[in-house]
Amino acid sequence: MKRLALGVFLFLGLVRAGTYVVQPGDTLWRISQAQRVDLTTLILANHLHGTELHPGQKLLIPERYVVAKGDTLWSLARRFGTSVAELKRLNGLSGDSLRAGQTLWVPAPARPEPAPGVVTVARAYLGRPYRYGAAGPDAFDCSGFVQYVFGKLGIKLPRTAATQWSQLEPVSSPQAGDLVFFSFSGGRVDHVGIYLGDGRFIHANSYERRVVVENLEAPWYRKVYLGARRVDGSQITAAR
Repeated sequence: MKRLALGVFLFLGLVRAGTYVVQPGDTLWRISQAQRVDLTTLILANHLHGTELHPGQKLLIPERYVVAKGDTLWSLARRFGTSVAELKRLNGLSGDSLRAGQTLWVPAPARPEPAPGVVTVARAYLGRPYRYGAAGPDAFDCSGFVQYVFGKLGIKLPRTAATQWSQLEPVSSPQAGDLVFFSFSGGRVDHVGIYLGDGRFIHANSYERRVVVENLEAPWYRKVYLGARRVDGSQITAAR
């Protein structure tokens, strides 16, 4: 049993950010089953002309994406760093129309590292006063703090938490440097902070009246937490 568990652990551990490194004894069928990818899709995604594999070969592992209202092949191609033709080839599409709820295979999105220095810059302002409408450097509100920190790194973000939420790319599990969003009102996005890692985030807290570090897993924050968004160097938008 221990040997089996170790084998499964090692097998799964070879997947990194949408790629898989082929090991001795691997077959395409085994990889497709383990990664829950259709065999034909796996072959198409890697432009393979046969089933022969060799140890050390890197395979791209596509992901499933559920089409949302307003999505187009062009917008999805841009989001996932591919082409419309490749999306159509991968999914056997002949036309350009999509429908909400449709499931597509897409290239696994790149997992960029957090913007360099985000955590370091953010921590430098611990204890600065909270003031509604302030965007630094002497005082901040929540979104002003986030905008100022990223601005120090040359990345211009929208001014409000709601616009930051709507314009940035969603992520299921935050990493250090990602933005974390909340709804204290119960309806709209009205608060934002910067995730530091290890379940902690930094934000301009209106109750504490200063920039503080707190636990994202605290019951109160889990209750009002909405999700996370990622900023990278390619997501430079005009400040609003």
